[in-house]
Amino acid sequence: MAVAHLVMLLLPALVAAAVPKFNNSKCPSFSEMQAPHVATDFRAERDIPGYYYELAFHDITQRPLCPGKPRCITSEKAIQSHSDGVKFVNDTWNLQCFGAEYPQTLLFNVTKDNGYLRGYVPSTKIPFLPPSVVAGTVFPDTVVDFKTGPEGWLLEVQCVEALGHVLFVGINFYSKLKTEEAFQEMKAAGEARGLGLWMNSKPFGLQRVDHTNCPKEPHTSTLVV
Repeated sequence: MAVAHLVMLLLPALVAAAVPKFNNSKCPSFSEMQAPHVATDFRAERDIPGYYYELAFHDITQRPLCPGKPRCITSEKAIQSHSDGVKFVNDTWNLQCFGAEYPQTLLFNVTKDNGYLRGYVPSTKIPFLPPSVVAGTVFPDTVVDFKTGPEGWLLEVQCVEALGHVLFVGINFYSKLKTEEAFQEMKAAGEARGLGLWMNSKPFGLQRVDHTNCPKEPHTSTLVV
């Protein structure tokens, strides 16, 4: 009984110690951010393709670049191949800002490392930015955690550093269901992998996405507001 009691007392500290600790001086490596099972269980061609709702984000290219609250953000992902045989994710992505649609084509080359992609945007339609502003930038993209199957989700992070500090962190909660349960699962997964540094930051930490009255979305699951 004494041993069990001691374990219960120490458990919160042990859990906290297991959460990675990051800072804004350097981007973590993909392996530092990923949940352990991603390296062994993730399969890009099985777990990436599909239609996703973005339930929440931390990403300055979405807000505050869209000064209002971006809405109806979706991502339709497909695995394709370049002419040289390299596989890539063709991500047909859309955001609504002040009632206007801003579709994007986001491309991510698949690498030999499970859940690690290299993203690029040949021509952006981000509001208020020139189309080629990020054409030469590679965005390392990490699948931090995932849930497979028709109720699956992807928790993705992009991090870019220069001149001795982190310049950009993007965190995306992509889910095949727009449910509160899915959001809470991803939030817990993010906290467990040390993403709270950015998700809980002010003033633009984690932003929820409104999926009500989105005419281009399927309406087959419970809405998250």
